[in-house]
Amino acid sequence: MSIEPGATLIVEIGTSSTRVTLVDAVAGEARLIGQFEVPSTVDLPYNDAGLAFFEAVVRIAESTGRQLMENNHLLMPQTHERDGVDAVVVVTSAAGPMSLVLAAVASDISARSALHACRSVYTNILQVITLNDTSDMDSSKENSWVERQVQRLLGLQPDAVVIAGGLEGGASDALIRLAHTVSLTATTSYIDLAGQQQQEVTVRPVIYAGNGECRERVSEALSGRAEMRIVDNVRPTLDVECLEPMRRELLQLYTDRVLPSLSGMSELRRLSVAPVRTVCEATGLMTRFIAERNSRNALTLDVGSANTAAYLHSRQRFTPVVMGSVGVGFGVGTVLAERGVESIARWLPFPIKEEDLVHQLLNKLLRPHTVPSTKEDVYIEYAIAREALVTALAALWDERPGAPYDIVIASGNVFSHAPHAGLALLALLDALLPGTEESGGRAIDFHLDTLGLVNACGALAFANADAALTLFEQDLLRNMPLATCIVAQGNGRFGEKAVEAELQVVGGEQKQIVVEHGRIGRLPLPPGRKAQLRLRPIGSVRIGFNAPGDEVKTDVAEISGSALGIVIDARGRPLRLPDEPSERQRLIWDWLVALGVETDSFPYDLSPSVVEVEIPDVVFASGDSDAPSPSPQTTSLETNVATETEEDQSSIESELAGLRETVEEPKKRGLFGRK
Repeated sequence: MSIEPGATLIVEIGTSSTRVTLVDAVAGEARLIGQFEVPSTVDLPYNDAGLAFFEAVVRIAESTGRQLMENNHLLMPQTHERDGVDAVVVVTSAAGPMSLVLAAVASDISARSALHACRSVYTNILQVITLNDTSDMDSSKENSWVERQVQRLLGLQPDAVVIAGGLEGGASDALIRLAHTVSLTATTSYIDLAGQQQQEVTVRPVIYAGNGECRERVSEALSGRAEMRIVDNVRPTLDVECLEPMRRELLQLYTDRVLPSLSGMSELRRLSVAPVRTVCEATGLMTRFIAERNSRNALTLDVGSANTAAYLHSRQRFTPVVMGSVGVGFGVGTVLAERGVESIARWLPFPIKEEDLVHQLLNKLLRPHTVPSTKEDVYIEYAIAREALVTALAALWDERPGAPYDIVIASGNVFSHAPHAGLALLALLDALLPGTEESGGRAIDFHLDTLGLVNACGALAFANADAALTLFEQDLLRNMPLATCIVAQGNGRFGEKAVEAELQVVGGEQKQIVVEHGRIGRLPLPPGRKAQLRLRPIGSVRIGFNAPGDEVKTDVAEISGSALGIVIDARGRPLRLPDEPSERQRLIWDWLVALGVETDSFPYDLSPSVVEVEIPDVVFASGDSDAPSPSPQTTSLETNVATETEEDQSSIESELAGLRETVEEPKKRGLFGRK
């Protein structure tokens, strides 16, 4: 569907915040006019998504001087004085996950492929049952496998059930057994008011994605007990996955069954010129567009309050991974349960007791709208973001092991509102840990979606593709460059030279830096400037696919400027953190200084009285305990995160206690390809 050029309000409704963006024609092109973000009103006490929308519209009107409302209604269409709007487009991630039960023949084949497909939209897998699962074989020898599975599933009440398995032309008995098991779970017994036992059948959607020859028999086994949705086999052969048909069906099911449950959407549906869609659709669309238009392997990472997602378009193949209930607000509980408090604590550059950190995380879970109020709160939030990303990326690499990417776009409020660009980049590098294979031997361009325009462009594309294109080129790309990152491959003794780098700015000075093993180096290059980069790896260190010690350089003016310029990561792969807490915290502080987040020396008291959490089972190397002196180019953590004073340090524990009481130009070839 296409709309005429004119003023458009793009509405993105999240679980914690609602962002409204006003786009209008400027010199014949769609441009960003205004934007405002307010807390979402989808939950109690409001239960009306539209309230936040109209509040944001009023704020945009105040900031732009345009009249957008009249008599408490949206002014439509736009007047000759450019008041009002012509269209509204809505996307949301606030409807919550769709709960699924997955029944498959084999855990390592059909169940794994079905899981890959289920992660394309906001889902919550309540239970996975497979015929080869013997984990509870000894738990109840008196009951059969079917009885145990039925007892396990009866109380789950999923939104839908997925049945998968059986290679094309293979055996069918296993699938019929699964279908009968699912059929039994549709019946529940209860005692009526007369004291008689009654049975009730709950008809749920069942997506069948198994052996095509068994479709009729499976449908017959579920007759009257399921709403059948039949798609192509997700695993037709041992070495082939066919995920798209099931992904499309899941998205349609989510749109039909879950989106309508979002409170207060009737008015927004009436106003919208296109059907209300999910944020994951919009982000996935833009990821594919960015990759195809720029001939790049693109990876978009979206960390929200309740969901974390990774979208990869690499080697002409698109893979979405959406982790429902994993995030930095409403999703903190899942991150804590799956990753553990130790994994979160390892990214903190300050000492904290385990129970205090758990209290902080639980407080964030209870009050997801809380904005970090201290520097320590910010570091905790970015530690959570790292582990949320690790969870999503583990699922992505399970489906696409070794898939390369050379451009990374970070979105979601935790990155859009980053108090310092270096803090966002460090979190991304720590979660991604890119190596030679992942980067494809290239430098990686990182971008920060500071205006939330990735989702806005994707939403607009469903209604007006031309407007989405100009908004992407004129506003999104120009506001996003974060850094060009080179990962030096090869480990060495901490503190020894790893890479010598030289940056020749076009029409400007020459900059040089030496990066040591275990450290991060940075060469500033402001946005709008161009430069040539020369790298001289030392010893066994190599750049990209080149041989160890080979010098490499880019073409003249091939490097583009960004917020941080060029960042050289010589920390080695896999990343090795010190076992000793004080060394680890000082080392992380050193990285923050290198990226300009901090400028002072390490300020925290590392006395033995502070009880430390234990680090997860990872092989760690020892680091230098001395923090480097501040670089003249670095700047302190800005606005929301002020540099800590001695008075601040002494009040950390009291602040934490108080919070507990009150219980988010395409390169035409690889920079460093094989010579």
